[in-house]
Amino acid sequence: MSRAPKPRRGRPSWRQLVALLLGAMLLATACSSGGGDKKGGSSGGGTGGGTGGATAGGGSPSPTVDPARVTITPVDQAQGVEVTSTVHVEIGPEDKLDSLKVINARGEEVDGGLDGDGKTWKPKQPFTFGSEYTVNAVASNKVGQKTPSTTKFTTVTNDKKITASFFPENGSTVGVGQPVSITFNAPVKDKAAVEKALSVTATPAIEGSWHWFGTQRVDYRPKDYWPVNTSVKVDLNLRGIDAGNGAKFEQFKSFTFKVSSSKTVSVVDVNTKTMKVYKNDQMVKEIPVTTGEVPAYATWGGKMVVQEKYEKTRMNSQTVGLGSEYDINDVPWATRITTSGTFVHGNYWSDAASTFGKQNVSHGCISMTPDNAKWFYDNAASPGDIVEVVNAKEDVVAADNGYGDWNLSWDAWTAGSAAKA
Repeated sequence: MSRAPKPRRGRPSWRQLVALLLGAMLLATACSSGGGDKKGGSSGGGTGGGTGGATAGGGSPSPTVDPARVTITPVDQAQGVEVTSTVHVEIGPEDKLDSLKVINARGEEVDGGLDGDGKTWKPKQPFTFGSEYTVNAVASNKVGQKTPSTTKFTTVTNDKKITASFFPENGSTVGVGQPVSITFNAPVKDKAAVEKALSVTATPAIEGSWHWFGTQRVDYRPKDYWPVNTSVKVDLNLRGIDAGNGAKFEQFKSFTFKVSSSKTVSVVDVNTKTMKVYKNDQMVKEIPVTTGEVPAYATWGGKMVVQEKYEKTRMNSQTVGLGSEYDINDVPWATRITTSGTFVHGNYWSDAASTFGKQNVSHGCISMTPDNAKWFYDNAASPGDIVEVVNAKEDVVAADNGYGDWNLSWDAWTAGSAAKA
């Protein structure tokens, strides 16, 4: 009997291979469905460098938190910034400004602070002309991530400067009649702007006002003489103020002075040819004097203020427009009370018995014996002490001739204020 033939083991066909592969893939997909994320795999990913991603339970991706937004003005590398500028920082609505510092060219932090809105930083005093400043700001977003920001700016240069000088001197003690006097080295066109940058603080407080004499001098005085023992602080907040002609101030400073504990007023009567010296309204001495010869050299009338004094000085008539009338090298105990040249001084060249208290023979000054002049010099001639001439045969001294400020009524005085006009 014949044996049936064995079948051949051939290789699977390509159709069979494809069918096998497809089946394996379907099986793998069915096994892994819904389970991959539990092992931390990412099913999609978020923006911002992968900070989003899937939640632990396989939910929706969390939102991206943007860094804090910081915008600083003046902008980086700004040039010609006004010295009166502020620094403004704008941040995002949900951001917080953590710190803001301004550093000068010497690496020092500039004194200043943020105002009420928390966005505007103001220096305690204006910036310096022609200087570079660095602004360092740090802000944080709502999740606390901090964003630092740094900018630099340079202030405008000041090629046309204007300066102010002042009296009384810082730290000095003066008499009750001493005004605050500010003089400028160039004309001031915008008087109101300059005046508003000046302030006077008296302790105890007292009513006072500024008054302009022309365009280069402004004085401040109270309505009445300063009370004794008053402390006065004057602020010249002028830096960056335009005087109105293209010239800007650079000064930003304060000075203080004290009013004497004694109110000293010396009253000269041209008719009686006497000087009566009062301390705190009590007469302490009467001195025989001679005043200006009438009518040629009559002494100014009104209230004058002691400006300066010399133990000995030269007096030459040519310096006050009187030709060659006199030239005395050693006039003793001389106290100036007007800019035009009125002095209280000692007189050794006249006969005392027939002159002082007897006749008016001077060239406009108030003179007395050297001994009496020294007493006056020592006791009644501090800067700011008052000398008042009554019954004068001459006009009242001009308010700007020295410190004749007190010869103006209060209404006339306050009318000279540019800020109140």
